[in-house]
Amino acid sequence: MVKAYRMPKLAMAMNEGTVTEWLVEDGAFVELAQPLATVETEKVAYEVESPEAGYFRRMLEEGDTVDCDVVIGFFGDSLEELGEATLDEFSDLGDQSDTPEAIDTASDSPTHEKNFSERQKVSPAARKKATQSGINVSTLQGTGPDGRVVLRDIETALVSLQDLSLPAGTVLARVPMTGMRGQIAGRMQQSLLAGAQLTANWESDITELLALKDNLPTRISVNSLLVRALVLAIREVPMANACFEGDSIILYESINVGIAISVEGDSTYDTGLKVGVLPNAESLTLVEIDVQLKALIDRIRNNAADSKDLVGSTVTLSSTAGIGPPGLMSTPILNSPNVALLGPSTPVKRPVVVGDDIVVRTLLPLSFTFDHRALDGEPAARFMRALHDVLESPAGLLD
Repeated sequence: MVKAYRMPKLAMAMNEGTVTEWLVEDGAFVELAQPLATVETEKVAYEVESPEAGYFRRMLEEGDTVDCDVVIGFFGDSLEELGEATLDEFSDLGDQSDTPEAIDTASDSPTHEKNFSERQKVSPAARKKATQSGINVSTLQGTGPDGRVVLRDIETALVSLQDLSLPAGTVLARVPMTGMRGQIAGRMQQSLLAGAQLTANWESDITELLALKDNLPTRISVNSLLVRALVLAIREVPMANACFEGDSIILYESINVGIAISVEGDSTYDTGLKVGVLPNAESLTLVEIDVQLKALIDRIRNNAADSKDLVGSTVTLSSTAGIGPPGLMSTPILNSPNVALLGPSTPVKRPVVVGDDIVVRTLLPLSFTFDHRALDGEPAARFMRALHDVLESPAGLLD
């Protein structure tokens, strides 16, 4: 008996996964609970175990990305059974998108009729990539099972096109749009396309905030102070602590702050980014925020984070302080489905008027991106004012 093995849904927010490494050979016999593959989502990599014992046939190449519940392999009692199994047999077990779609590639061209069948199989990941890239799959010879076009065929075609358009010279590096880089790219594009994003920029005087920080008995990071300030501002304007779910805006009582954390990529030129989540920040003191935030960053950068560290944010903090030039103003992209993101940058000293005097003060550039579908200008302005006030009069951060 042959059973289909589908891309597992490993987290509530997971819509698709990438098989980054098969841990068993194609056609090998695997035991129950034996490590089967490494699957990467946009947030974390998982080692998935075999749900049963049997001979296993792989139907996905390493690096291919498919939606959850798409068939990625078969289990069988014998190699003979596996050799006879086809994806079409399992098209009735779920949504039709689970199986490669037969795309009509008929053409009046004699060359087409000679080199390609009129019904060509295309894997879901390849079909998605081809649509995004403008690749005509009818011009490709598939290298997947039964001659289907798979993701690597699209990527090979893209490389060929890039080679034709690249200027002459030595290529420094080629960074594949797969794995973490591909997941980040997809999420950023999806976020921009799905929402009505708007960014407001201003500067807050943090001279008193830095003085408070230096006089605390415990060393506290600026990011921890900003998380605490974010919590206090959300108390004034709860709509900034919300997410989209379908056609509804969900407001949350708990404030789960997502923190954008840079991580190492696959190469020198492939930097990565993960959003760690500090849950229930509204119930934490400033010292507790600092302790938990530092531990969260350590876990993520040491690849020790689990799925609970990476899901469930309700608002996001994405800081470029100390990285970008002083005074930088930016337009950060929302961490969907959150409706708000705060992007502080590198502080800068400027002469400002205080009373009747001109004095040098430290100003913090702030960028606030929000989804105008959820936040109108008036509540967004109130939120920014509340945040500005607590940063410039920081005693309340200790309450």
